[in-house]
Amino acid sequence: MLKKVFKSFKYAINGVLFCVRHEINMRIHIVATIFVLYISQFYNFSKEQFILLVLTCAAVICCEMLNTAIEVVIDKVSPGYSALAKVGKDIAAGAVFLSACTAVIVGILLFWDIETFKLIFAYFTQDLWNLAILTAFACISYLFITKGKKRNIGKKNKRNCF
Repeated sequence: MLKKVFKSFKYAINGVLFCVRHEINMRIHIVATIFVLYISQFYNFSKEQFILLVLTCAAVICCEMLNTAIEVVIDKVSPGYSALAKVGKDIAAGAVFLSACTAVIVGILLFWDIETFKLIFAYFTQDLWNLAILTAFACISYLFITKGKKRNIGKKNKRNCF
């Protein structure tokens, strides 16, 4: 039984890794989440506010993964053009869009504080080391986001998936 549980964890991790490797939007959501969680250290969020922030970020990432799963299944079932397949994909993408819009609204409500903006600006501009770390993060994020793989599911070599 324990072996079965570990296998299910392995399959779940494979699913997450597939999305990270093949979906640019997933990588964008991950970078945004890391940035938001890092910036949150400048705020005195209550435990409940921080939980809301984490759950909001997780909801966007989960929606992106469900969108990818739906796209992959639709591509398998309907490899050619289909109006219904398009509707299914559009609805799944719409779920991601709505969750991302909600995340933006939550972010504005939690983070909008001019005094804290000034503090963050001073933190990065008055210390060259902090600015260098931010710049390095931006460069690494750009590379992480732009360097993905195309989906090669169903080709002769199954190893192309990852």
